[in-house]
Amino acid sequence: MLNVEEFVCPELRLAMCHVKEAMRIILHSLVVCRSIGGHNPIDPKTSTSDLFDIDYIRTDEPEFDEELEQTVQQFSEFFENSMGKHAGRAQLVFNFYTTKSRKQSIWNMLVGSDEKIVFEQWRVPVAAQPLRRFSNPADNLREEANLQASASQQVQQALHYVIGRANAKVDHLPPPPQTQASYKFEVSFASGDGKGLGAGSALLPQGLGSSLSQTIRHIPYIA
Repeated sequence: MLNVEEFVCPELRLAMCHVKEAMRIILHSLVVCRSIGGHNPIDPKTSTSDLFDIDYIRTDEPEFDEELEQTVQQFSEFFENSMGKHAGRAQLVFNFYTTKSRKQSIWNMLVGSDEKIVFEQWRVPVAAQPLRRFSNPADNLREEANLQASASQQVQQALHYVIGRANAKVDHLPPPPQTQASYKFEVSFASGDGKGLGAGSALLPQGLGSSLSQTIRHIPYIA
């Protein structure tokens, strides 16, 4: 996409049981990084992960939590369904965008009166890490502990990437909207290699059987 600041997080190799918590931590952290200094800034709080040895920042707005949780659940289901289709790989694609009014045209009845302009995109690639099973229960517990420790380390690295890049790259952010206090964003899911992501759009084409997108809400502008 032209004039879009793009970020690709390090790939996360996770067991299915760790996908939701990993996405929850990364999305909350990303949202907070891009919401400080807005007209209606969120009130972030420190939270301790239920699975990993990680403290992270998240919002305490119930509605916001609910919407992010829905996205986390949907991506987990999408990732699980992609196991046999895309070699156990998937991407979560997160776009920040603004809108501007289109010129008056009869086609606006089909495409809408506002044009979407994406200015920042984050991709979070995830690969499945198989959970080996052993006849000895102690070996099973050891395997689960090793996978959890590995997942915790990877998520921590992803957090460092998100926070570092978000703080370092701010020059591309457009001016705050005049009629609203926040930017809009959308989330979509793609196969692991990103196929189906068309130029100028972060949504997979309908009919491929692997598309799923949802506009979640607005995010306050960061000064």
